[in-house]
Amino acid sequence: MTATGAHDQTMNRSSLHAETRDRTHLENSRPIPWDRICDAPGWTVALDALLGLLESREGRLRKRRVEDRRKLREVLGAVVLALYATYRADEDRWLAYSRRNDDYGPTFRRYLHPDVSERTATTVTDFLAAAGLADHRPGSYSRNGFGGGSGFRSRIRARPLLVTLLEDHGVTPASLGIADWSELLRLKAPADRWRGPKRLLPYRDTDATLALRKELQSYNAFLDQFRIDLEPQADKHSELAIDGDDDPADIVDRRSRRLYRVFNNDRWDHGGRFYGGWWQQFPSAHRRRLLIDGEETVELDFAALHPRFCYHLEGMPLAPDIDPYCVEGISGPNMRSAIKVAFNQLLNVDGAVRLKAPDGVPAMLPRGISYAKLIRQIEMQHAPISSWLRKGRGVELQYLDSQIASTILDYMRIRNICCLPVHDSFIVPRSAELTLGQSMLMAHWAALKRQTGIGCWPVISGWTSNAVQARAQASVGEP
Repeated sequence: MTATGAHDQTMNRSSLHAETRDRTHLENSRPIPWDRICDAPGWTVALDALLGLLESREGRLRKRRVEDRRKLREVLGAVVLALYATYRADEDRWLAYSRRNDDYGPTFRRYLHPDVSERTATTVTDFLAAAGLADHRPGSYSRNGFGGGSGFRSRIRARPLLVTLLEDHGVTPASLGIADWSELLRLKAPADRWRGPKRLLPYRDTDATLALRKELQSYNAFLDQFRIDLEPQADKHSELAIDGDDDPADIVDRRSRRLYRVFNNDRWDHGGRFYGGWWQQFPSAHRRRLLIDGEETVELDFAALHPRFCYHLEGMPLAPDIDPYCVEGISGPNMRSAIKVAFNQLLNVDGAVRLKAPDGVPAMLPRGISYAKLIRQIEMQHAPISSWLRKGRGVELQYLDSQIASTILDYMRIRNICCLPVHDSFIVPRSAELTLGQSMLMAHWAALKRQTGIGCWPVISGWTSNAVQARAQASVGEP
């Protein structure tokens, strides 16, 4: 072998090892969303061109049946739109999909495109990869000899060539939407690791799930009556930093107002928060510029809701003037924000996991205070609620706040007032601030009274004036 040949072999092995070490397709990925649709005038032309290219590369002797071709076209469109939306949100993100026939059976149908099957999914993904329109990483599975095993699903992501082809036909992020059949109640498994992904689980409908879905359908139909937008000066893409959440939408689509609920740990009393509204993706500074039917809005927020829940559920309601996001002996201009992040990690982590400070948090800490020390100080100060810290019980608190949110949304709908949920805060037209405040006070009191036998008024922030706050409190009575 020549020296050059030996060098090439070494380089090939190095490249192979580098690719093996590269886990981007596993660490920066999400399950493929099957429910994207598009109303760009040129979309059908682009889709037909892609289908024609797929069929020309197959070399089939016999044409598909009409119905089979229709299904393939639908699945091709769903995959391509999912890839495009994801690329425009994060061009390095991969989408995971299954190549197992069992994963497309009746058990999982509620989360899948109505026409998708293992055959159509693999035909489409193989075509996109072979045509140079997408990158692809095959999945892997290893049996353990005991009837089980472990592995990961195949991943795919768009290449610029596919994005250019679509945009040349007028497809843009604003032209995308969500299909009407998209499931509104999503049940997820526990994460395999701290902050790991949570896979969707199958479930059978009951009277309770049917009622929850009907409520969501009703409220979504109600939201469709209103025009929800931003003040013109806020309508600059560079200003609109997206704030991710459990199931963040790929793009800021102003039509994305179809709320759904996510339950966790294979339980209907864990989680349950509302997602799907495009306004949820913006930081509060940008949400102040929201308009509802042209009217300025106000956002009222339950302050320190989860820490207050913990104390209340332990029979020790906090006084309104106590801020659980303050730690004795530690101060600084951004300390409350840092403590809030750390506290919420403690509520959601299960076990003695070493908690890492998210990006930006270390800069908030004063000299001499490490993130580990901050965590220890929080745990010491909040020892009375230690049964809620490092126990993975944050989803129990989410369920309670989702029940309160559901009550508030129903109250506002009955009064024909558009109300936009952002988990523990709510946005309404400025003229409805008083009504929203009243509903938040009453819903919080009723939920905790029902849960513990002890009623308690919440601490609400965001009032436009002390006078409005006083009127809201006076209208529901003294604690």
